[in-house]
Amino acid sequence: MKLSGHRLALALFAGVIAAWLIGMAVVMRHAALPADASGTMLAVFEPGTPEDQVFAALTRADARILKPSGLSFIWVVSSDEPGLAGRLQREGALGAYRELPVSPVIAGCFAFADAKVASFAP
Repeated sequence: MKLSGHRLALALFAGVIAAWLIGMAVVMRHAALPADASGTMLAVFEPGTPEDQVFAALTRADARILKPSGLSFIWVVSSDEPGLAGRLQREGALGAYRELPVSPVIAGCFAFADAKVASFAP
C-alpha cells in the first residue's frame, strides 16, 4: 500500500505521538513512590479537583504542606512519618512522586491516565 505525502506524514506523526505516550506512561509508572515512602514529594490529584478538597485530603493524610506547584491539583508536601505516599493515595491522590523528569502539568495528566489504567487491572 502506497501512502500519499500527506497521509505518510500523518501516519508518521501518529506513530511518534503513540510512541511518546507509551514511553511517558512507563516513565510515570516507574517514577511513582511506593506506599511506605516519606519525605518531600509531589502529591498529584485528579485535574480539576477543587483546591479546598485537595487541601482537606492533604490535611487528613497528615502531610506538611510546603507549597502549591502552580497547578491547583499538584502540591509539594512532606512528612517524616513512613507511609505518606500510601496515606495520600487513600485520601484520593492519583500518585506521589519525587523529582519528575517532566513538567508537573504533563505529570498530572499521566498520573491521571495511569490511575485510570490501573483501575482496570485485576
